[in-house]
Amino acid sequence: MLLNILVYIFAIAFFFYVLFIIEQAYTVFFRRQVQFVPSNRKLRKLVIREIQNNYQNAKAICEVGSGFGGFARSIARNTNAKIFALENMPYDVFVAKILDWLSGCNNKTIWCDAYKYLGDTKQKFDIAVAYLSPADVTRLLKYKNKIKVLISLDFEIDNMQPDKIISGAYGYTYFNGKKYPHKAYVYEFDK
Repeated sequence: MLLNILVYIFAIAFFFYVLFIIEQAYTVFFRRQVQFVPSNRKLRKLVIREIQNNYQNAKAICEVGSGFGGFARSIARNTNAKIFALENMPYDVFVAKILDWLSGCNNKTIWCDAYKYLGDTKQKFDIAVAYLSPADVTRLLKYKNKIKVLISLDFEIDNMQPDKIISGAYGYTYFNGKKYPHKAYVYEFDK
């Protein structure tokens, strides 16, 4: 009996693992997007501290490209803001929604194309947090009328000077054969 239960658990876990691998391959090879990679935990803590110290009145925060939503839930636990976690990969959204429900945090994972969502929504965000490729984070400039502050992890916006750089996390993100130090770049659009 116990052996049967273990076999079923293993089969279910293997099934979800295969789904994850298929989605990653589809994302990289067909959608031409960056595969799922979690952001640096130390850098996340530094960003949360930045929000707590300098943007404590933020009411609405979005994370663009939220993956499984761990960073969004951390922000929700450590601020009084409503968090909108925007993700376009269905498997990641499925996992995130389960973890959101289990955590009870004040965040909502939304399955969407983040750029379309930002273009269509009437919602204005006090802060947007993003861990995206350099080109994708630069695309967020188009929506600066909906975002007061953008915090980009590891990647700067092309041809734009950040208002503040948060450092203190060691290591690098490797992207397209280049090393990007773990830093967060803060851009204030609503001055």
